[in-house]
Amino acid sequence: MNSKKLFWLGAIALASLGLYLLLALRYPIGPSLADPRASWVSMVEPTRLNAALHMAIYLGLTLLYLAALRNLAAIQGESATHRRGQVLLILSAWLACSGVLMAVAPGGESHDIFDYIFRGRMMAEYRANPLVDVPDAFGLSTPYARYLAWRKNVDTYGPTWEASSAAVASGVRQAARWLGWWDEAYPVCPKSPESCRLLVVYITGYRLLAIILTGLSGWMIASMVRRNQPLLAPLALAAWLLNPMTLVATALGGHNDAVMLVLILSSCWLLQRQHPYLAMLALILAAHVKLTALIWLPACALWILWRWGWGRALKIGLASAASGLVLSWLLYAPFGGWQSLPRMLHERSAYLANSPWRILKSLLINRWGWTVDRAHQLSTGLPNWLFAAGSLLIPLWMFNLRPKRWREAPIPPEGADQTLWRTLVAVSMLYLVIGSFWFQHWYVLWVLAPAALLPGSRFTRFILPWLVFGALSANFAMDFLLATMLKTSPPVPGYILAVGIIWGPAMIAAGVQFLPRHSRSIKSLLSRASD
Repeated sequence: MNSKKLFWLGAIALASLGLYLLLALRYPIGPSLADPRASWVSMVEPTRLNAALHMAIYLGLTLLYLAALRNLAAIQGESATHRRGQVLLILSAWLACSGVLMAVAPGGESHDIFDYIFRGRMMAEYRANPLVDVPDAFGLSTPYARYLAWRKNVDTYGPTWEASSAAVASGVRQAARWLGWWDEAYPVCPKSPESCRLLVVYITGYRLLAIILTGLSGWMIASMVRRNQPLLAPLALAAWLLNPMTLVATALGGHNDAVMLVLILSSCWLLQRQHPYLAMLALILAAHVKLTALIWLPACALWILWRWGWGRALKIGLASAASGLVLSWLLYAPFGGWQSLPRMLHERSAYLANSPWRILKSLLINRWGWTVDRAHQLSTGLPNWLFAAGSLLIPLWMFNLRPKRWREAPIPPEGADQTLWRTLVAVSMLYLVIGSFWFQHWYVLWVLAPAALLPGSRFTRFILPWLVFGALSANFAMDFLLATMLKTSPPVPGYILAVGIIWGPAMIAAGVQFLPRHSRSIKSLLSRASD
């Protein structure tokens, strides 16, 4: 029986690999560089057949992922040798799928990797500061400038990421020199194959960074789950590494969220092992990749208070705040100090995308006659305040720090870790649903990372995979629709459709999971009432 289930897990992995190979064949990286603004829609004819095929690939990957989780959940309780076999198969499948996705054109998923490359080169080649200088200052003749998505803005990331990016750019330059490929005398890609070859090397460097850090995150996830639920460790590892979003966002998109999340998971790992001061420093470092990491700060701080009481929590808070300020100053000092932050925050908050708040802003302006500034202020300020309130209320409720009449039985110490993971998942979901006025599909990783620590939950195994499907599908579907049917339509229907595609599958999955359960509870109550 064990061998049979492992065989089926291997078959699922091979089928997933086949679908990723199909993506690589349809959207090869080399030809895509001929068009700096290439997307998956522009690389094939924007026909309904091509759109249906792409969506079918995503659907197939989602169903195979669900099947893999079900297979692993069904073979818990096996021997340690058998679990090692599962882990080896999971790692092999992840590495194989990652290798295939590295051959896929990045532009269809996102153009962010080109911004990483350009700004990494700004530091490594031109000694420029991406938190002060904008790419437009270098002109379109600068290598790879035409591939940029954000030319007129300073970078939106922190010094932890900028240092990592500069290291990758310097490493790629050294590797290219070893290979004899470093010669910038050639015309800039896409005008010469030599320059395009070097661009592929840069793309590979950033993808490898994301893949390596994703593997490290997988090790920490398995380690944390193994500490309390060793039988679920392979399932947790698969929930993270084999998720289509993890693979697409890292091995294809090379997103710097991999840097932030490895630090977030380090913070969780340290909290589980009762090193709260170091955990808070890891969280502070994560916030210096993306300020988004601060969404988890209230939950972690309140968990420390709940676990160790006011006295120790206050000492930890003061020590980590003082150390964090010094660390932050040291990190920002080479990039112009903290004075670079206000401009970055202002420029980032100027944009809304793929969220209900963008719909609200458009309606306020076009239907109710609000000024642009007033509508924008409400559409960005309101989600911030709503999330801030929720990010405090959720951990207070989850950690039983509530009025006495609403308190439940005390949570046993062995359940403290799972309570924190559930709280982080709830906070992450609240941010995506309410707090984020700028939503991109890879942001679902912010939910997936803590959710993988709860591999037995129905949310992780049945609902979250459909949010991944919706988010990935919306990225491609909206590109296709805007190039065809929505080309001349007003913007609001497109905004509504994007939000519906992102969240619709997960909402349906949640209804399928929870409605039968609640209907049984209601029937039971009615039956007891009639008796």
